[in-house]
Amino acid sequence: MQAKHSLEFARAPAVWSMYPKIMVSRKPSLVPEGGEVPRIESRLAKVVIDRKHLAQYSEICGAAAGATLPIAYPHILAMPLHLAMLGAEAFPVKLFGLVHVQNRIAMREPLSADEAAEIRCWIEGHRETDRGQEFELHTEYVVGGQPRWDETCTFLARRRPPAGAGKTTTISRAVENGADGVTIKSSSFRAPAGLGRRYGFISGDVNPIHMSDLTARAFGFPKAIAHGMWSLGRLASDFEASQFDGGCELNVSFKLPIYMPAWLMLQRWGIENGSAFALRDAQGEKPHLTGTLKSLR
Repeated sequence: MQAKHSLEFARAPAVWSMYPKIMVSRKPSLVPEGGEVPRIESRLAKVVIDRKHLAQYSEICGAAAGATLPIAYPHILAMPLHLAMLGAEAFPVKLFGLVHVQNRIAMREPLSADEAAEIRCWIEGHRETDRGQEFELHTEYVVGGQPRWDETCTFLARRRPPAGAGKTTTISRAVENGADGVTIKSSSFRAPAGLGRRYGFISGDVNPIHMSDLTARAFGFPKAIAHGMWSLGRLASDFEASQFDGGCELNVSFKLPIYMPAWLMLQRWGIENGSAFALRDAQGEKPHLTGTLKSLR
């Protein structure tokens, strides 16, 4: 079916030029009743990887430096396309206010910075849930005409809960606390003050809630919040390189925000065909995100 809205780019658009329009958008917070999200597609015909930028990303996420792309780096390369789509007039909901609640990445094989590639993205439709409306943004990193990496980002536009509604959770005990009788490996790392600005300028995501305590408070948060995709990229660096060889799928659910500065504890344990993990506060109590890393072999 022909796309209703298609954006084609010979080079990545400048993210800084998009933010003024996005920030003053008068779009509603939810898709109006009877409305729909049309299919919006975007394509970057040629990926150009700046080795200095790749090194900066690798350093801030604790990944090994080199010509192989960290598992979440293609998301950064696609960020300008994501902003162009979600900030387009065709997308009926304002971008600021959307919450990134889940992320799935499938990497079929290691990606080289030296290979010619293109990026394809699309979004279409939405789901009504108890919490609000969910939208899925799909991205493919294409080499030689074949997707070698693909991602689904799930965003939530929150709906005000009815009076008296209780809070529910769908986190299973096995993912929340680890299965009984398994060996849990633990490591720790820090989300320092100023991380939001550093990662924001590298990633292109300069949402005010990440940039400083002052701008975060303007949106109702007590302190600046670490980017969810930074926490995903940083925890992936604590896994053994062998778990990414031969293809893998990384699934993450974002839970409680990380207020900076903070020490974080990563706990992981074996499951069938891979590992489960939980990123928690320093005391190992509050979950910031949970997920699994499984082999595709």
